[in-house]
Amino acid sequence: MSLQKLESSMKPEVSILMNCFNSETYLNEAIESVFQQTFTDWELIFVDNCSSDSSAQIASSFGEKVKVVRTEKNIPLGAARNFGISHCSGDYIAILDTDDIWFPSTLEKQLSEIKSGDYALVYGGQENINTSGITIGEMRPKQKSGFIFGSLLKQFDVPIVTTMLSKKHLSNSGLKFDPNVTASEEYCLFMQLAAKYKFSVIDDVLVKYRIHDNSLTNKSISRWGDERRYTLNKIISENSAIREEYSSEFDEAFSRAAYYDAQYFMSIQDKKSAERVLRPCAFKGYKYFLLFILLKFFPGVWNKMQRMKYGRNI
Repeated sequence: MSLQKLESSMKPEVSILMNCFNSETYLNEAIESVFQQTFTDWELIFVDNCSSDSSAQIASSFGEKVKVVRTEKNIPLGAARNFGISHCSGDYIAILDTDDIWFPSTLEKQLSEIKSGDYALVYGGQENINTSGITIGEMRPKQKSGFIFGSLLKQFDVPIVTTMLSKKHLSNSGLKFDPNVTASEEYCLFMQLAAKYKFSVIDDVLVKYRIHDNSLTNKSISRWGDERRYTLNKIISENSAIREEYSSEFDEAFSRAAYYDAQYFMSIQDKKSAERVLRPCAFKGYKYFLLFILLKFFPGVWNKMQRMKYGRNI
């Protein structure tokens, strides 16, 4: 056997990407869930983003299937994911974060689905757990497999820790995580992919997603609206006819960006600015009309609704 063929045969089919910055608390549990997978032809690329705790040592303790790579300096998450992808040798890339837990059949289900058609990405549902591991909710995707760009414009429901990407499609598209986007990296990349390729959707829960009380900071919320508009405008600029083809869907996506702006302003108790940014959307559909009425006249109900939706204060 030639050296090239030998190296090819030794490559894992799936590379698992895990980015880490000072995440030792739940790391053992996350990595153990990878080793419990029914599908075993994988490598774990562990990106140590200049952690100062014992995260890298914990990852290294799991043996040679975990490959620890370290950034030269602490960099934003999207850039760290790009750095990790450059070290992935598998044909497919699955993503898991350091405080989340896969179910044993997750990789097997993802791989079966993404190989069943010409799909760039596969994703599924998540079980929400709190910091103690207690289940507090569940989210299952509402989309069906295929070209779902228009549906994702109206409701983006792609949890990154349930995704597996085709490295071939990623390479052919020339896309990567955008360094200009630091609060919604996956939205920017996945929506650009969805504009070009089919997605596969699994109607199963694939991960236990851990929700922290402090996981949404005002700083990140403040960027949601701008980054969504940035992504939408980027897609429009690169696909000349797409704005007209998906007119109502883009209207909804831009309105959602305004809603995020209103969320941020309410989180810093600036009700006047929240009303200002949401007012133009009030007559673009009953949903935004009701949101605006709640915001203007019943701010206490608005705040309660946000807490119920996100499982924490926002």
